[in-house]
Amino acid sequence: MEYRDQLKYIKSHGNGDGRGKRKKKKRQRDELPSGSGAAGRILCMLQSVSSVALFGAMAILGILPAAYMAGLAVLLLLLFITVKWLQRSALRGRRRKGAGNGLSLVLSALFILFSFYALKVNGALDKIATGEESGNYTQEHSIDVTASPFNVYISGIDVYGEIKQDSRSDVNLIATINPKTHRILLVTTPRDYYVPIPGISDGQNDKLTHAGIYGIDASVATLENLYETEIPFYVRVNFTSVEEIVDVMGGVNVESELAFTTGKESGAIVEVQEGQNHFSGKEALAFVRERHALADGDNQRGKNQQALLTGLIKKAMSPMILFRANGMINSVVGNAETNMSEKQIKSLVQMQLEDMKGWEIESIAATGDDSGQQYCYSHDGGPLYVTVPDWGSVNEIIGKISSYME
Repeated sequence: MEYRDQLKYIKSHGNGDGRGKRKKKKRQRDELPSGSGAAGRILCMLQSVSSVALFGAMAILGILPAAYMAGLAVLLLLLFITVKWLQRSALRGRRRKGAGNGLSLVLSALFILFSFYALKVNGALDKIATGEESGNYTQEHSIDVTASPFNVYISGIDVYGEIKQDSRSDVNLIATINPKTHRILLVTTPRDYYVPIPGISDGQNDKLTHAGIYGIDASVATLENLYETEIPFYVRVNFTSVEEIVDVMGGVNVESELAFTTGKESGAIVEVQEGQNHFSGKEALAFVRERHALADGDNQRGKNQQALLTGLIKKAMSPMILFRANGMINSVVGNAETNMSEKQIKSLVQMQLEDMKGWEIESIAATGDDSGQQYCYSHDGGPLYVTVPDWGSVNEIIGKISSYME
């Protein structure tokens, strides 16, 4: 064999071996290991199911605007595509082995956790909206709370624990909410206001707080009669819920008109500063319960209650509150109730998430003379200390509520 022929022979056999090795490597890259491929498929299936579960849970909860739901769907799809790409890259040796599978497992766990959380919140809202179960508020539930102004009576009862029992109302606030202008009017009425209880006292006067003994509807009717307005909704909370909600929020900033020290009978001794204060739950509760240390007594206490509610509303409007929503819901269940429907509550949350606008809050308080005693319908003994209404302040409130309802 000549030298030239030998050279051709060597080159031909050498190139064949190279091509063979390259083909072998290509086959090895293309052939997905059965174990890794099976695990990847299972994890992809788990991620798909958990993604659908999360989207479905958020749809059931019903507080996210349509744009948010569309964004969630796109995000879930992109995460699925990313995981698939990482899995393929890892199996072909371009990425660290198991990178896509690990991400898929973490995402699936998070989706399942968020799904559970959404359904838990939905169940809690159902428990709070007790008026829906009674079937007594059909007309009230037809109100579009995102389009029409409405009044809400906020009653703070002087008990700890379960909210189900009837009790005197120590906190009597009316929130006039105008969703079109994003304005809220807070009206406070002294607990000892000397007024008749419609349908109960036969025209005789009694303390406003005693109306709570006859049920929440009696308190609502009393305030409707006093301020010549309709109050379709109520929210009833007890001392337990106020304390726990403030703590879950991480405390609340409250503007106090006066500097004073609360007494032990208020639940805690607190040095309240004039101006801004940061209160824990127990401190906030003492702030709104104290009246003996206040020169204007119950009138000033009502203003302090407004100040706390204003602070809570401002904090609740922050988007960061969503991360504390679970704790807030847990603290409210069993300690609060409302006759608003679940749909109405969700529509308000959805509206706030959609436009993220701030709210203008104005406060006004009914005043009166609390220096004298009068006989009360609900008390068989002698006269009690009451607050005789200042009808000038009452008429001013009537005008304010009317302007907010336009």
